[in-house]
Amino acid sequence: MKEITKAQEEILKAVWEIKTGAVSDVVDILPEPKPAYNTVATVIKVLENKGYVSHNTYGKTNVYYPLISKKEYAHHVAKEAFNGLFNGSISQMVSSFVRNRDISISELEELKKILETEIEKQKK
Repeated sequence: MKEITKAQEEILKAVWEIKTGAVSDVVDILPEPKPAYNTVATVIKVLENKGYVSHNTYGKTNVYYPLISKKEYAHHVAKEAFNGLFNGSISQMVSSFVRNRDISISELEELKKILETEIEKQKK
């Protein structure tokens, strides 16, 4: 997966939200101040060239749709951060969030359950 900018990511999020649509549909759901139509069209073309979206043409209108899911993209971003920022160390990553109090008690309890379940699976 090719890296994308924050602006490209925002447009991709809009495409996920509308599922399929023309450039004008993407512009409509973007927050104020809305970027220019031509800017959004250019960003969508870049996303298409990078393999994130594609389109069907109906008359003179291109209707865009995502090629990858939000879940696939999130997995890619998390994996890149994990490998890059935390040198592939899950304990470094988790301890960074825990020590900075970025994780609530309920999230910690949920994480604990996930870990306990995974430990039991791997022991078998």
